[in-house]
Amino acid sequence: MHFHELFATLVLVTALASYINDRFLKLPKTIALTIISIVVAICVSFITRNYPHSVQPVYEMVKSVDFKTAVLDVMLGYLLFASGLHVNSIDLRKEIAPVVYLASLGVVISTFLTGYMLFYVGHFFGIPFSLGECLIFGALISPTDAIAVLGTFKSIPNPPQRLKTLITGEGLFNDAGAILMLVILSQVVYENVHLTVGHVVESLIMETGGGILLGIAVGIACSHLLKKAKSPEVATLLSIAASSCGYVIANRIHVSGVITMVVAGLIIGGYAKKDHFRKETTLVLNNFWELIDEILNAFLFVLIGLAMINIEITHSAIMIGLVMIIVVFIARLMSIWAPDFILGTILRRRSNFSCKKSTLLAWGGIRGGLSIALALSIENFPDSLVAITYVVVLASILLQGGSFKWAISKLSKE
Repeated sequence: MHFHELFATLVLVTALASYINDRFLKLPKTIALTIISIVVAICVSFITRNYPHSVQPVYEMVKSVDFKTAVLDVMLGYLLFASGLHVNSIDLRKEIAPVVYLASLGVVISTFLTGYMLFYVGHFFGIPFSLGECLIFGALISPTDAIAVLGTFKSIPNPPQRLKTLITGEGLFNDAGAILMLVILSQVVYENVHLTVGHVVESLIMETGGGILLGIAVGIACSHLLKKAKSPEVATLLSIAASSCGYVIANRIHVSGVITMVVAGLIIGGYAKKDHFRKETTLVLNNFWELIDEILNAFLFVLIGLAMINIEITHSAIMIGLVMIIVVFIARLMSIWAPDFILGTILRRRSNFSCKKSTLLAWGGIRGGLSIALALSIENFPDSLVAITYVVVLASILLQGGSFKWAISKLSKE
């Protein structure tokens, strides 16, 4: 099946779903697109089973979509670059300490709490997963998805600024920590690699430090060229080149492409906000990347729905997934409270988050397509755990995303 046919199908489903929501449903876009694409996937699967010749080409086309390649290798870099470009770097700098420890120590705590709880939940339901595989699940499901979070925030008028900065800032950076945890755990579980503390620290320094340095280099170099650019079209091409080549180079030299894109986007966005570029250049860049962000976000949530065709969802996966969404929320809450309490005790300072703010941060920890892509990217990962990942992601988008506006109205005021 040709790539152009796949792309055209994805555009058609996304456009029709967006139109139906805009005209009739009027739900938050992320939720509406996910629901409609799930309905499409169910209909295609049902018709294929009962009338195999009528929609078989469509079924084969959708089934051939490589979710891992589409999300991790193509969409993620552009989405994070666009998100970094639009995040207020001044506000983020004020909250950098909690963002860093939530995106690092918080991910570690959430990974182990979730993994151990899944180990016992699986045994309770008669599906004995190995502890190593449970910890891998904990790593891929622990980070909040910046893409899903930003999509939800766009449906909320005038959200609390500090909350938005914390959740989006953490969501932008914690992908790197989760992917590193996933690589380490996968090597231990599936490749029997014996890792030392020194090896883990070395990997962390290389991935994170290298990503930061490369992101700074890409951001500054691109910003310097953007200052000199007289044509907005040339400036736009330069920004596309920075996001494309920066992500590819990061993966080639084995540093974090996620951090590279976020840092580069933040630097270029910071220069734009300080009026270092021509006004016309800044306007065109902002409009272009906002459009790219909207389109790729829409594609992502349609892909989440259509991924159902590739994943066999059993009754046990649904039951365990629904239990695990509660576990994941509790682990997320503990990953916010524990580092804050520990650092507050050591540094003898006030807690950054009250009980209400911690709950709201945990509620805003929406999972998205990245978790599904990570689950599908691991060789030998059990199909049942992929299905549970899918159920948890869907529940997170529909339940947490659907009620987030209500939660803000109830919990944002002390």
